[in-house]
Amino acid sequence: MTPSVVIVEDSLVEIMNIQNILVESEIRVLGTAINAEQLFALIEKESPDLILMDINLGAGESGIDIAKLVAEQFAIPIVFTTSYCDDTTISNALKVSPYGYLVKPYGALSLTTTILVALERKRIEHELASSNRRFAMASEIAKLGVLEIDSASRSIVIESVDNLFDFPRKLTVENFLSLFTDEQRLEVAEAIRLKTNYLTTLQLKIAGRETRWYQVVLSDVVWKKEYVQIGAIQDISILQHAQSNLTIADRVVSEIKEGVLVCDANGSIVKANKALCEMLGCEPSELISQDINKIFPKERKHDPRPNYLIDGLRTDLTIVNEGRRYHLVMSVTSFDNGSGETHFVAILTDVSDLKSSEDQLKLLAFTDALTGAGNRNHLNNVVERFSESCEPFSIIFIDIDEFKLINDTHGHEVGDEILRTCASRFKAAIRQDDSVFRFGGDEFVVVTGTTCEKHLSNVTFRLSKCFSKSFKTSSGSFNISASIGVATSTGNIPAVDLLKNADIAMFSAKQNGKNSTVVFSEDLSKNIEYRLFIQQGLKSAIQDKQITAYYQPIIGAKGEIIAIEALARWYIPSHGPVSPDKFIPIAERSNHIHDIGLLMLDEVCFAIKTIDRWGFSNVRFNLNMSAVQLQNSGVIDLFAERFAFHNISAKRIVIEITESTLQSEKAREVLTAIKQLGVTISIDDFGTGFSCISELADEAYDSIKIDRSLLPDFPLETRGGLRRSLIIENVVSMCEKLGMPCTLEGLETAEQVNFAKKIGARAMQGFYFSKPLNLEGLMEFLQAEFATKTVNV
Repeated sequence: MTPSVVIVEDSLVEIMNIQNILVESEIRVLGTAINAEQLFALIEKESPDLILMDINLGAGESGIDIAKLVAEQFAIPIVFTTSYCDDTTISNALKVSPYGYLVKPYGALSLTTTILVALERKRIEHELASSNRRFAMASEIAKLGVLEIDSASRSIVIESVDNLFDFPRKLTVENFLSLFTDEQRLEVAEAIRLKTNYLTTLQLKIAGRETRWYQVVLSDVVWKKEYVQIGAIQDISILQHAQSNLTIADRVVSEIKEGVLVCDANGSIVKANKALCEMLGCEPSELISQDINKIFPKERKHDPRPNYLIDGLRTDLTIVNEGRRYHLVMSVTSFDNGSGETHFVAILTDVSDLKSSEDQLKLLAFTDALTGAGNRNHLNNVVERFSESCEPFSIIFIDIDEFKLINDTHGHEVGDEILRTCASRFKAAIRQDDSVFRFGGDEFVVVTGTTCEKHLSNVTFRLSKCFSKSFKTSSGSFNISASIGVATSTGNIPAVDLLKNADIAMFSAKQNGKNSTVVFSEDLSKNIEYRLFIQQGLKSAIQDKQITAYYQPIIGAKGEIIAIEALARWYIPSHGPVSPDKFIPIAERSNHIHDIGLLMLDEVCFAIKTIDRWGFSNVRFNLNMSAVQLQNSGVIDLFAERFAFHNISAKRIVIEITESTLQSEKAREVLTAIKQLGVTISIDDFGTGFSCISELADEAYDSIKIDRSLLPDFPLETRGGLRRSLIIENVVSMCEKLGMPCTLEGLETAEQVNFAKKIGARAMQGFYFSKPLNLEGLMEFLQAEFATKTVNV
């Protein structure tokens, strides 16, 4: 089963880094939180297997305090992540009994191994608790007469008891209760009703027979969909019965895999099972009467003897027997033996395999096993050393472009060959005093002891040159590139922030088209944070319908209303409007564009039905679609389903596509299928990008919209303006002859509108007529300006 994790962290970049690591390790991230309120909401909703808790959170909140609240209410393992490892922080953290403590920055292997170790530890503890419970049950009711109390049928069945001759195998609850005294009857009935533990002695007198005594035990154990309560009954009239039950209990203790020992109140051992003796390499007789505090070795020779006679004690032990080292977890519980004497039971679970995993983690040291470069632990040490010495240094972050495509296409073995070659080339390209580290996946970091701009430029140039040669692998040669980010130490900037800045610069290089180098600046950080803000908020914006349709009229040459274009607008109450140029590209990369498209389609259908009631039943609506939407053939059925649901004719819809969409064969196929539903297809932004005159010959397109960048400036005084006007005039004329309606967009002045009419444009759009309006504003505009001017186009 895939483990699940909740991240409590106030740094967005750190959250992204952790999520990327966990996704690659097939560990599910159920969500993130930055405070106690968000965390408890996630716990109640998702029930995570583990919590990654940053100690130092924003707004003055402490991860340690939040962890204490979690420990009081939930049995969820917590692993602390922090940039601090001072004695006070560690001491406070240990009071919460965390399952791990990671010092930032840590490696992907450190993180995933710590999580797996923590989960394994939790599993062992759970098994230990379960074993303790089984042991307690075995000591109390093992192999006795079993009572099954069925609340549904109000009956009691007695199983596996040979000598309870005075009881039938089955009787009603009422008949069973009648056997007890008046005082006992009420208590037994209440225990059956509440399904709680209950213990009593039943005295049974039958005419002509001797009096017999039975011990009746009702437990809180239920089964069969929780309506059958389990109990036990024992004839304590015969001493052999008690002796038999003691033998069974001894057998249970003897055979279980956990080590078990029992001692009296003074610590003198009275019983030890076989498993414990095998661990210690001795016979049971050698342990009897020994002091429990003396049989386990001390960590160091002069350490004081520990006291194990503490109820609820849980401690770790290490013992060596014939060259084998056992790592044990011991839990101690006190109990009353029934005669007023206190005894202690210690259960020891072998966790050697878990400890071995921890030791192997330490053996990983500072070297990346795949490439031979330094790993993130080594990187952390080097960066911290520079920071503590206040020496100038810089971090160069390198990310291989499109590396995932190579892995997915040719396999990870080929990808590993490329990573090893990269590490080798990087080492040859840097100075002897500089260091190369594999940060994780296809990311490398170079640390150089300088902030000199010229030197950094030389280093990044040599690192870039590492990709000028093809990479030869077992599957052939590959030409690849890399995006590089650079950050230099300034003042007392923390090492973790410097690494984050280099990562931000590298990410900016990716966004700028890849295969480039970017030096960090504060503006980059603000841009990244804004992009993250948009990306994180898109899902909730769609769910809360913060993204809505605004409508801009398209006007005919005679002043009539021809169509209305629907435009996506996002307004955040706490932030204000978000430009479509900002959120649409991010929505396309995150596939939220499909949800936005559906939202816009539904709003347009609603708007159509609304304006129809006011007499505008001939007005069409233009709806924009991106290339990403048209890569999904499911959009065809979606359009058909929404038209049917809203009872809207497809002829009322005009789909606007950008020129770049035309370059995809898949998009063309989907677009052709959508057109068959009855919609009209229009080429948007014609005259820019990839669009060309030959597209006008394609029968898939019904109309065009000329991009505003071709509009000339007025008055027409420049040669360039005259050329633009001539181009537009001829395009309009050509479209008219082809029977393709042509719209001029971006009209803002009377001169532009007069020009459009003069050259024969059939449709016009722009701020001159109206800015985009919400539906209410659109209705007011239509009623005021076009109530009697609608036409059928």
